[in-house]
Amino acid sequence: MAWNFVGRKTRTAITLAALALGSCHDKAAGPTYATEFIVVDLDISSPAPLQVMVQACAGLENRRLGGSVYVKTGSNDAAWLSDLDLTPSATVTADAFVATCRSHFPRCVRYSYADQQILMPNILTVGAALDAVPVDTGLYGECSGSVFDARTEFATRDAPDTATQYVFDRFGRRTTGLAMLNPGYENAPADPANPLITRDTPGTLVDFVFSQRLFTVFLVNGCQGWSPERLVLSNVVNSGHFPTPLGVYGYNSSWLIGGYLYEAQTDCLPSRNMGAIPTETGNLSFFSTRRPPITDPAELTPLVEEQVTYDPTKTYVAFVVGDGDNVSYVMSSRKAWLAERIAYCANSANVCAPLTWSLSPHIAELAPDVLAWYAATSRATGKDTFMLPPSGHLYSYPSRMNEGDQARFATAAERDARILGTHGVVHWELNNTWDQAMQDFLPRYAHAGGQIHGVVAVNVPFLYEPFPAWPADKFYEIITGADGTPFVVFRQREWRGVDDTGALFNPSPQTMANELAANPPGSVRVVYMTSDGGLTLANSFTALIPLLPPNVQIVSGDAAIELALAASGH
Repeated sequence: MAWNFVGRKTRTAITLAALALGSCHDKAAGPTYATEFIVVDLDISSPAPLQVMVQACAGLENRRLGGSVYVKTGSNDAAWLSDLDLTPSATVTADAFVATCRSHFPRCVRYSYADQQILMPNILTVGAALDAVPVDTGLYGECSGSVFDARTEFATRDAPDTATQYVFDRFGRRTTGLAMLNPGYENAPADPANPLITRDTPGTLVDFVFSQRLFTVFLVNGCQGWSPERLVLSNVVNSGHFPTPLGVYGYNSSWLIGGYLYEAQTDCLPSRNMGAIPTETGNLSFFSTRRPPITDPAELTPLVEEQVTYDPTKTYVAFVVGDGDNVSYVMSSRKAWLAERIAYCANSANVCAPLTWSLSPHIAELAPDVLAWYAATSRATGKDTFMLPPSGHLYSYPSRMNEGDQARFATAAERDARILGTHGVVHWELNNTWDQAMQDFLPRYAHAGGQIHGVVAVNVPFLYEPFPAWPADKFYEIITGADGTPFVVFRQREWRGVDDTGALFNPSPQTMANELAANPPGSVRVVYMTSDGGLTLANSFTALIPLLPPNVQIVSGDAAIELALAASGH
């Protein structure tokens, strides 16, 4: 079975640019835009090698003809087609799609999934670099057109570090960026240095790896100074092939100790020149190639900035929905929260108080249609705004970077903020680096004409107070840049659950209402909400609104920044 692309009008596409500051795509060999597309119906219970083949083929096809293949693995994928009003020309089975893809891309990489699952990141890199479909010989037998046989090439390089170094030496120059993809290690190993393979390799992100030719790794001990894996990872990151600070796609789910120690990537290597772009989700090859990226803020539905005159008798508070740095959340749970919010605000009997959403700036290129949808949908209330997620351009600790990377990071974050139409950033730092951030990094945003006017501080680990010396009733501090421009740093206040088991992070709505009511008149603060303690929009923010006394006014994140400046005489 084949689908017909004959007669469609195409034009040269803008290739995925280096929004992650770690990509260097070949713009001279960009894809063309499809005027129609197919949907591949992929059963999520299919064998992992089939899922990998389908996703690899989707990435190759979308690189060849931008936005031509969409893979549907569940209801969420179907919902996005409906929400974006995208109608396929046909729906095909996974087997039929692979057969046609192999006619377009006859080259293949032979491997044995049963014996080499631990090396799947290396196998995917080779396939992406060579435009070759990965074929598991155990499930599908031998493949004609083989250009790389992983069974023989990795016979004496059967450990992730030796295989990674070998692949980088041979194919690194053909790749455009870096990704980390867990091949199936257990989620919570008893020994984080020696996890077992207990799960199948996921298909998520594979399509994007192939569409963008990403160098894909997963070195469990790549961040450990005692391990030879760190030398290999450092060789890749610091080779000079990738500009820094380097945005790393996927997710580093290694070394789970309370949380994943290196998920933000920055402190993984002594060079401290990486940051994460959490992207464990599918169809990014489709969304990133079907149209140009959003680079002009005017493309998004405009919203008049909230104007609030400071009243010293009132207490002001902004609520920021967290975890928007994770593109998987943006494509799933946060979309559901926004739909819930729209329905709530559509009922005239409800009070639709301002709400701010942290949102990954990378979807401006990874999924521009999705960003446009978020803008148009959220603007329906007139009360929903955006803020950059931790820590702005990348999920990282930017104050730990060298001066050059800090400057590039700040410039990129300001560009991101302009596109999202925000003046605020959620900013993460390690427990012992806040003084450094306040002195060296954050003042980079404080300059005349700057886009970013304030940050919401969140400590890592969150259990600790980033500014323990501040009095209890001090909710922000004003710092100044080199030219005297003021800038707001808000104190951490997290809301993770609502069961009152430790009111510091899990207050019930009534407990939160009591806390806010007791704040001194004239105070301005920000509450950062995450869902890892059971918090939902309905059981927290929505339930809180009717409990607040009249003197407590909910405002947007940007309004809170301007109110804090006004309260301080700026």
